[in-house]
Amino acid sequence: MKPEEALPAARAAAAQRDAQLPAGFAIEPTERVSIAQFVEWAAIEPDPSAMRSTRPLGAPITFLKRQLLHVLRQYLRELEAQQTRFNLNVVARLAELEERVDKLEQRAGERERR
Repeated sequence: MKPEEALPAARAAAAQRDAQLPAGFAIEPTERVSIAQFVEWAAIEPDPSAMRSTRPLGAPITFLKRQLLHVLRQYLRELEAQQTRFNLNVVARLAELEERVDKLEQRAGERERR
């Protein structure tokens, strides 16, 4: 199979499959998330003030959690920095791939028109 035949073949195979989901399964449509939203989500910014406990005797538990956070601050910040760096690089690569796919789809559309 040639590469230019792969997309129509995949679409034909997908059309032949049963589109019905088993009982109890449903996929709700979602809005498409923009690259800008992914970039916003990629940056990790935890809010230490959100750390609290709603259990009985929650105040001492919250105090202990905050003290632990204080002791581990340097380690946790390094983890956050590494994870944020990874997330942003993945989003950048995703944006590049999305642009590449758009260009390839445009070229394919131009070829079909000829």
